[in-house]
Amino acid sequence: MPHLALFGAGPALGLSTAQRFGRAGYSVTLIARNTEVLGQLERQLTAAGVTVDHLVADLTDTVAVTAALDELHARHGLPDAVVYSPGDVSRLPVNATALDLDTLRSWLPLHLLTPVHLLHTLLPAMTERGSGAALIALGSGARQPQSALASVNVPQSGLLTYLHTVNEEVRPHGVRVGGLLIGRLIERSAAARLVESGHFDEVTTEEFPRVHPDELAEELYLMATTDTEVERAA
Repeated sequence: MPHLALFGAGPALGLSTAQRFGRAGYSVTLIARNTEVLGQLERQLTAAGVTVDHLVADLTDTVAVTAALDELHARHGLPDAVVYSPGDVSRLPVNATALDLDTLRSWLPLHLLTPVHLLHTLLPAMTERGSGAALIALGSGARQPQSALASVNVPQSGLLTYLHTVNEEVRPHGVRVGGLLIGRLIERSAAARLVESGHFDEVTTEEFPRVHPDELAEELYLMATTDTEVERAA
């Protein structure tokens, strides 16, 4: 049975991604920091017939992420697909002129350092095996930056460049690396709840286009299983 490791699992994109891969016969490991949410997701997926377990890890903590990777390998070996989809938006917005050194440093672990750590750890073994996929859910601001989202756009732009460069090395060996650039507000997500609460009214009063997480999950599945481009807009 192929296996998906889902870092940053939550009730929107994470749940939909686990369901999509589960329907294709994958078992799933959910990795996130909130034990209660992980338990809820695991129960929903189990009820839907998905073979699932979870690991608790703060994705901003390198030691915790390394321990989760070790436990993942002990339980399931090398995963066939990895999806990294961090969801912490509680500190947004941070506009470009407010992005001082300390603020930027606090955003680097989740949006640059941890995903690089994951790929650096997993890709050599995937390359040796000759198969695998490592995908990152990014905001569209990684390609088309927005001032109010500078704290995310800056590290994710660097991450997108990293994905392109590492892809040149691993794609010839049967390993897919890619970034899904999401330019719409994901229904059921933490960001959607913030928008609905008026949290971003000081930035814009425009209506944000919406997307159902199932649509994005389908894109991620296609990226993991077909020879698509490194960078895919959604």
